[in-house]
Amino acid sequence: MLLVDSSVWIDWLRGSDTDAVRFVQAREAQEELALTQMIYLEVLQGVSSEHQFVAAQKVLGAQTILSPLDELETFEAAAQLYRRARRQGLTIRKSTDCLIAAIALEHDALLVHNDRDFLALAQVVPQLQVYPHQPMRPAP
Repeated sequence: MLLVDSSVWIDWLRGSDTDAVRFVQAREAQEELALTQMIYLEVLQGVSSEHQFVAAQKVLGAQTILSPLDELETFEAAAQLYRRARRQGLTIRKSTDCLIAAIALEHDALLVHNDRDFLALAQVVPQLQVYPHQPMRPAP
């Protein structure tokens, strides 16, 4: 299962040609695509027109929504991810990224992203499967 972060959904919906978008498009026929409620929110709040909003709703609504297995425990795990990163000198810019990572870990999902916070979290928790595994290069 691929947990597709908002950074990738936004690129995909805009028609951007990135490594992460190509990765998801190449695997979507064989693997289930998923998102979280927070990813759903982040993508929809960023669209500028009503037409784009409806189109994004249709695409995202057709995917699997991963929820925390136990809300309180999942939020605690997200807080621990943030704290572990800080202890290692890494600053996670958005606490929602810690929550998304915690949900990816719970569901054993590959987290596909365009966000350096997930690279930092993967350093802290090697069990967190992320694509790409290293800093992204801008598309040519």
